[in-house]
Amino acid sequence: MGGQAENGESTSKFFELEKKIFDITDTLETDVLKFVEPINSVAQKERFFDALAKGCAINPRFAYLPKNPIFSHFSMAPEYVRIRKELAAIEIEDSGIGRLLNKKKNESLARLELVRSIGSAEFAEKAEGFYGIPGKKTVELAFETIESARGENRNKTVSSRKAAAALSFELSKKGIAWSVIIDENISPNAVVLSHSGILKIRSGAFFSEMDIKRLALHEIRTHIFRHLNGQLQPFRLFIEGPGIGWLKTEEGLAVINESIFGLLGAEQMKNYAGRVLAVDFAGKNSFVETFKFLCGFFPQEQAYRLAQRAKRGMNDTSLPGAFTKDYFYFEGALEVMDFLQKGGEIEKLYYGKISLDDVPELEGIPMLSKPKFLPKYPKNIKEKAKFP
Repeated sequence: MGGQAENGESTSKFFELEKKIFDITDTLETDVLKFVEPINSVAQKERFFDALAKGCAINPRFAYLPKNPIFSHFSMAPEYVRIRKELAAIEIEDSGIGRLLNKKKNESLARLELVRSIGSAEFAEKAEGFYGIPGKKTVELAFETIESARGENRNKTVSSRKAAAALSFELSKKGIAWSVIIDENISPNAVVLSHSGILKIRSGAFFSEMDIKRLALHEIRTHIFRHLNGQLQPFRLFIEGPGIGWLKTEEGLAVINESIFGLLGAEQMKNYAGRVLAVDFAGKNSFVETFKFLCGFFPQEQAYRLAQRAKRGMNDTSLPGAFTKDYFYFEGALEVMDFLQKGGEIEKLYYGKISLDDVPELEGIPMLSKPKFLPKYPKNIKEKAKFP
């Protein structure tokens, strides 16, 4: 990489600009997944199903971790205004790494506002502006996928504790010093917190043996591998990701990896399609209405979890609006599959947290290291990468 790299003086300038951007953003925590998970999810779920058993329907009211006081949506502290102005004022030249740095600057400004709005009436609008919404064709294809899916009824007997132990063993085999912990308040069955070096497993969840293999591939050999490869690059940008497109590509890559290695069954495919329908419907309806809609396709327990995923970040879930990130899995997989079918190299997606749109920039970025952490792919990737 770096055949058309900027000269040493220019590269040094980009290092300075990158440091300036992260020095500013590091003053505030901007890990969306850390703050968007309700801390009272267990109590609200019990309240919801207790009411449902009595013939009532109530919308959960979610509470969230407290944020830095200058980050509060209740006020606009002078320090926060200064931070935003300083970040917005950074000028970056239009070339190679410069374009990626500019993406990161703009994404950081939007991310600051998104995290600041968690739990407020503004959150749904901020989330839609940050993540976008699923396209009409994506929603239609998700409907078709659900209608054609046939559940595999796999025997889910592996507890969250045993799943955590299996994934911890997988990490240790690869010499990765991350922690695997069990958390009762997360909405997904598993979530990676890269900045903390933590893989969380949802307490009370049960898994099949295939699920464990799929999680190892999805969470470790995609999310964690991309993070570790990013740490080998000279620019921190490859750890944090430029623009929000990196996340859509990463979730899509994780799903396509499941397909390539034969771990994407009908049940999981239906779940990814359900996430699309959940965020699309929740954007226009309340939690209760979303739950009832999803019950037309899923058992109540799964319908609730899909609705909660879609309503994360909101306090008053009786209002329309959604945390729209969940369509990234389905639409991202379609985009990664198209990239591969057109001759794209899957290894290019492992240079760090980059998007499909960033791949052409790699040749113009100096000092990049080839990915060290990669799944052992079969030769016929194109034929195996099928979605949906």
